[in-house]
Amino acid sequence: MNNNFINMIMQARQNPMAIISQRFKIPQNIQNPQDMVQHLLDSGQITQEQLNGAMRMKNNPQLRQFMK
Repeated sequence: MNNNFINMIMQARQNPMAIISQRFKIPQNIQNPQDMVQHLLDSGQITQEQLNGAMRMKNNPQLRQFMK
């Protein structure tokens, strides 16, 4: 795997909001992950298809093993 990808994964594990905030506009008052996802969908920052793809990646056994 690419070292940049591994570094990004490690940063995301340490401070997920910092990584997410680099790409998306999320109000400061949103703390709950479900509310964040709903905001991203409602504001058109992500599509349902993108969310579904992320969920498939999250549930991928190989990635899950790497994230432990």
